Amino acid sequence: MINIQKSPRGKIFNSDLAFIAFCFLIALFGLGYTLTILPEIAQSQLVNPNRICITGGWKFGLIVTHILTFALIPLAMRIFYDGLKNLGLGFKVIFASQLGLAFIMVAIAAEIGWHVTQCWYYQNDFTMLNFMFYFFLISAFVLWSDGLVIKTTALTRLVNILFAISLLVISILYPLGYKADNPSFKVPIYIALTIVFGVLTYRGYQLLKDWKIILVPIFSVGVNLTFVFLLDKYGGDPYTNPQVALNALFHILHDLGGTEAGVAIFTWLVYSKGIAEFSHGNQEKLAIEN
Repeated sequence: MINIQKSPRGKIFNSDLAFIAFCFLIALFGLGYTLTILPEIAQSQLVNPNRICITGGWKFGLIVTHILTFALIPLAMRIFYDGLKNLGLGFKVIFASQLGLAFIMVAIAAEIGWHVTQCWYYQNDFTMLNFMFYFFLISAFVLWSDGLVIKTTALTRLVNILFAISLLVISILYPLGYKADNPSFKVPIYIALTIVFGVLTYRGYQLLKDWKIILVPIFSVGVNLTFVFLLDKYGGDPYTNPQVALNALFHILHDLGGTEAGVAIFTWLVYSKGIAEFSHGNQEKLAIEN
């Protein structure tokens, strides 16, 4: 039987909220620092009439792929809310998962803005919108993983502090990468995403007891970063070496087969365990009682 710590209803301002606020302040300090250091788009991107834009069917496919998130996430929020409640988790952790899923939409909104400034031709550049995408995406997965904690311990609190510090470190390194024009400064971002997903997968397995949870990091991290690598290697650039078809294709697969596939799989697992099996078990129980 899972031992769940439930917060008293109606008591909002407590030590748990204070600790979460402390972790957020660490991360938000990094966000504020980067906002101060990075230049605005008008300063960092000069208009070049020779720049290639992605148009037509490829642009339509890219837009549909990104907009799909705004249909997927609300469905996931509803399923996670009902599923985690049926599995016995308390309001505090359910709220964390809901906030995490909401942050994914914030991240995607920033990503869409970033791609619009790129004329939808993907480049691994340094802009504030690109940073906000990674900042809120990592924050989302940290909150999501915190929403799967069965019991809050000193270890789970330590992990949250380390994640907050990692966001601060990333925030400091990102402007340095911009000044050096060196994409390797983004490597800590990918490392943080991988570690967070490792924790997310472990906690998901502890809760759901389903080996298929391993599919979540395979798609959200493995497939995702594979297509990012292919974009960097074969995506060309919009000025001297345009590769429109490969750039758009790998970009679409990076989102559709990566982040969105991972969220969809996780949502399906929670639905299967926390709603479908739960409802089936209740029906059998009622049948036996009758």
